[in-house]
Amino acid sequence: MNQDPNEKDMIGDLLDDSFENVTKIKKSFTSNRPTTLQINQNHNQSPIYYPKVYSPQVKQKQNSYDLDLRLTKVLVQQSAPTSALIPKSYDYVPQFNLDDETSLEGDLISKCKDQNGARNIQKAFQEGSKTIREQIFNKLEKGLLSLSKDVFGNYVIQNLLEYGTLIQQQKILSILQPHSSQLAFHQYGCRVLQKLLQNAHNTTDFPILFDTIKNKVRDLIIDQHGNHVVQKLIQLMESDISLWVLDGIEGQINKLVINSFGCRIIQKAVSISNNHPDRQMKILIEIMRLAYELIISQYGNYIIQQLLKEGPLIIKNIIQQIIMEKLEEYSLNKFGSNVVDCAIKCSDNQFKLKIMELLLSHNNQQVLFVRLSTNAYGNYVVQNFFKCADIEIQKELYLKITNNQQLLQEIQQYKFGQFVYQMLTQKLELENFNL
Repeated sequence: MNQDPNEKDMIGDLLDDSFENVTKIKKSFTSNRPTTLQINQNHNQSPIYYPKVYSPQVKQKQNSYDLDLRLTKVLVQQSAPTSALIPKSYDYVPQFNLDDETSLEGDLISKCKDQNGARNIQKAFQEGSKTIREQIFNKLEKGLLSLSKDVFGNYVIQNLLEYGTLIQQQKILSILQPHSSQLAFHQYGCRVLQKLLQNAHNTTDFPILFDTIKNKVRDLIIDQHGNHVVQKLIQLMESDISLWVLDGIEGQINKLVINSFGCRIIQKAVSISNNHPDRQMKILIEIMRLAYELIISQYGNYIIQQLLKEGPLIIKNIIQQIIMEKLEEYSLNKFGSNVVDCAIKCSDNQFKLKIMELLLSHNNQQVLFVRLSTNAYGNYVVQNFFKCADIEIQKELYLKITNNQQLLQEIQQYKFGQFVYQMLTQKLELENFNL
């Protein structure tokens, strides 16, 4: 917060021993100071949202206003800025004493929405007697839904679900179950819903709770918070009833691959769809239509890597063909280079031989090996190729590179090329090649 220059001048003069200029300062500052209405309007017009916090600058501003008000003899209530500076806090809430029943008096629901209050109530419920637990639960019962969606209150509800009696857990489930769809999309409510699902799993209540969520799976999968609910369901239900997951992602792969949440679901779906080959192939065809983009995608590259490790052979071959087609482009890319590394590790010697041919190929009078070795990401591809290739391929590539002094000189001139140069010339590598 920038301080008003006039205000600084006024404070500086007031600290002087002489008080001759007080009248002049008072008039100039009073005339320049905006009214309360103007302050409010300027604040609302600001395009940036500033959280309400205390800071030394805020306190200094307050002091200057108070000083000015004393000089002009205007009531503080009439001129002081609107005070959005007083945050609501329950810091004054005393610590719970488990032996003192008066500690549980008052509005516990409101106290649960304060950080300290929430911690105290969780501790009291976890460590207290049966009577105290019952008293806490009865007072919080009416606020279960609102607390589930609160930044601090959701931890209290999770605490009740973990340490409450079976009857209390079932009561929470019966109250929150009609609102499960609402909780699933909520930042804090989705955490409570995951706890509900975990508690209800392997009970007769689980199918009822699941049915209220199942119809929203397609929306949940691409939601920032609902995605975690789907992942929890996959973890609990495993592959025996996983078709609902495949229903959720089919036809919207292009929506899912744009963020980390959707890509996680696709990775899980690819794994569990092994028991349903027909459905799996539909999803894989959708993925392969986007393969060129996914290889250099921040999140999508993990899907391609998984397919290289676990996918059907036909899919692996298609991905390898794509990589050979754009080896330079992908090797010079931050995310694509990881896919190239993975393809080299998971491939047979036939693919590695083709990669070696491409590395030694010329383009624009420069060998691809040099262009990759001198790049921040490409040099790792070259180094990993040497480490993962068969010993015969290593020897062949090593001899062709080291017998060409021009290539060695070219890569040695660059920062990243020096890493490859050191790898080729250090004694350890020569011993590995049996040369």
